[in-house]
Amino acid sequence: MVSSDHLGPGEEGIIKTTFDTSRKIGTVVRTIQVKTNDPVRPLVVLRLKAKIVDAFHSSNLEPKAIFRSPCRSCHVDRGIGRTGAALFRADCMMCHRRGYVGKDILELKKLSKQQLKSAIEEGVKGTVMPGFSSRVGGPLTESQIRSLIRYIKEH
Repeated sequence: MVSSDHLGPGEEGIIKTTFDTSRKIGTVVRTIQVKTNDPVRPLVVLRLKAKIVDAFHSSNLEPKAIFRSPCRSCHVDRGIGRTGAALFRADCMMCHRRGYVGKDILELKKLSKQQLKSAIEEGVKGTVMPGFSSRVGGPLTESQIRSLIRYIKEH
């Protein structure tokens, strides 16, 4: 939104803008193109740079908090009804990538099927990894858990 639809020579105005910061962290850059009637500079590009602070992951939440809103939309809802690779990409990859909080898939692959099953079902004590099994309050069925283990071991 612009404070005025017309500015005279030398006048200043304010451009207000918003953007969705969900699923973003760290430095985010956006550009805004402003069309002018100036023959020398008919288009001015403004570059906005913002540092997005992760309010959710920086706090000490209990692991099962990810099953409740607002965490649920990223950590659960995207994987509903999915299995295998699609489920891993939807709900697991955000934590289990190289350089992130969880072990990446190459490290996960080194675990035994039983270790994977236990970690996925019951969680990992002393970490932010909760149990995802529906038996312990998580969203995953036994079939989905088996599909994740198969995907990880065969990937």
